[in-house]
Amino acid sequence: MPCDRLQRFRHLACRLSPSPHYRWYIVALTLVNQALALGVIIYSFALFVVPWLNEFEISRSRVMLAIFAFQVSIGLLSPIIGRFLDIHSMRYLVLTGAVLMAAGLGLLSVSTEFWHIVVIYMTLLPTGMLLCGTLASQTMVSKWFTANRGFAIGLSAMGTSIGGLTIPLITTVLIDHFEWHGALLILAIVSLVVLIPLNYLVLRFEPPVEEIDESAEPSLDMRAWTSREILASKAFWIPVIGLIPINAAFGGVQFNLGAYMSDLGYGQSVAAQLIATTSFMMIAGKLFYGSMGDRMDHRKLYWVMALMMIISLVIYQGTPGRMELTLAAGFQGFATGGVMPMMGIMYASRFGTLSFGRVLGYVNMFLMVGSFGSIFSGWIFDLTQSYDAAFWIFAGLILPGVFTIYFLPDSAESEDLTPVPVLS
Repeated sequence: MPCDRLQRFRHLACRLSPSPHYRWYIVALTLVNQALALGVIIYSFALFVVPWLNEFEISRSRVMLAIFAFQVSIGLLSPIIGRFLDIHSMRYLVLTGAVLMAAGLGLLSVSTEFWHIVVIYMTLLPTGMLLCGTLASQTMVSKWFTANRGFAIGLSAMGTSIGGLTIPLITTVLIDHFEWHGALLILAIVSLVVLIPLNYLVLRFEPPVEEIDESAEPSLDMRAWTSREILASKAFWIPVIGLIPINAAFGGVQFNLGAYMSDLGYGQSVAAQLIATTSFMMIAGKLFYGSMGDRMDHRKLYWVMALMMIISLVIYQGTPGRMELTLAAGFQGFATGGVMPMMGIMYASRFGTLSFGRVLGYVNMFLMVGSFGSIFSGWIFDLTQSYDAAFWIFAGLILPGVFTIYFLPDSAESEDLTPVPVLS
């Protein structure tokens, strides 16, 4: 049984106890993992759009098929990989993800047809991302922390923003000097050289498992949730409804940013700078939402996030200048910086950590509905030669989530928390 294997592994690992500060090493590790994984795969995607448009002579809606396929695969694979993360050794799963990510980037660098790129974005890259990126990172941090969990999740999630702040600027230089083929090959080598040894050395211990005391009050972190229980809970569905349109709006802007800047007469360096601005403000957002999530009503935090995103979409309308674009990128960053820490905080506080990988896997599966944002923006542009209509529609789609989130139950009001032991 997988659970028995994991329990034996944990007993062996416990012979050498981690230091009291080891859990912060996990936070630092996940920060690096997410910086590379999301910085390369997500934030640098927009910089490859214009080279691919020119080389493969395809429409904007078609070039967005790659990132759309990636997001759909992320959603479909998340419940499976989330379950693996709950019952198998993190070390070898994360190492597998790093290898798959590097292999995918290497194969992208030798692609000669656009369908090759779509297939890689549908298979190797999403699997690598889930095993080495946000799903694995949030699961690890949530399992290692009880006190200060929100702050730890926010700190870990800063990795995605640091990656967005630095990697696209590096990618722009690489594309200028080595074209897109060479840039992807270099990024593949760097990912392999950095992620494999780092994760092998740091991931020496498994997250602690709380022992079940029959005489004690039921603990949320002792509760094992079945798939049916998760999907029947309003505490699961309400955040999903609120986060889908924000996810769609982010993709609709972010992945089309390179082409959008070209339309406005700016070079790809401006697109990279705006991505960096977004990422810098995402760092501020992650710290804000992560730290406040431990002490502030989650509904109010969501309303701040939604308002910032709507303001950003309004500013992006028409033909904004550099100052307006920078302002819009900043609002967008502060809004979307809250998505990952808020996901971790909202679900860990309502479902505990024993089944956290499974819960977050299902969340990602349904959030993939928002993956239509990137291809929708491209399609709207192909029809109207403008992104304005798409941005207005995204702003309108956020409003239902603003009302729905009001009914989010407090963690204390969540469903029956009677523990169901699964490990012995």
